[in-house]
Amino acid sequence: MAELVTALGHDAAHLLARRFGGTTLYVPRLIGEHHPLRVLLGDDAADRLVQWFAGSRLSVPKQPTRRARVVELRRGTALTIPQIAIETGYSERHVYRLLGAIDADQLDLFDTAHNQP
Repeated sequence: MAELVTALGHDAAHLLARRFGGTTLYVPRLIGEHHPLRVLLGDDAADRLVQWFAGSRLSVPKQPTRRARVVELRRGTALTIPQIAIETGYSERHVYRLLGAIDADQLDLFDTAHNQP
């Protein structure tokens, strides 16, 4: 997502993720006036998309806000994993995977390897 934001700007990158998140798009070397990407993003962002990704396949990430919503629902509500999956449109397995990745990224305060002087 960071590369998309750098290439397109925040608003256009999130617009692309909302519309095509979770898919792979071919970015043509030339995006015509009526091409769906130009219609969605506008002229400026479509031209930047071509500058960065022309002729390649682009894996568009799912909406980062949906991932944040998983964490928010887990920490701020009494919803179960299946309920969170229904609420966010993810599978239960993916909700577990997202929550596991977030937990793995957090530093263990009791890990002696990191707490030695």
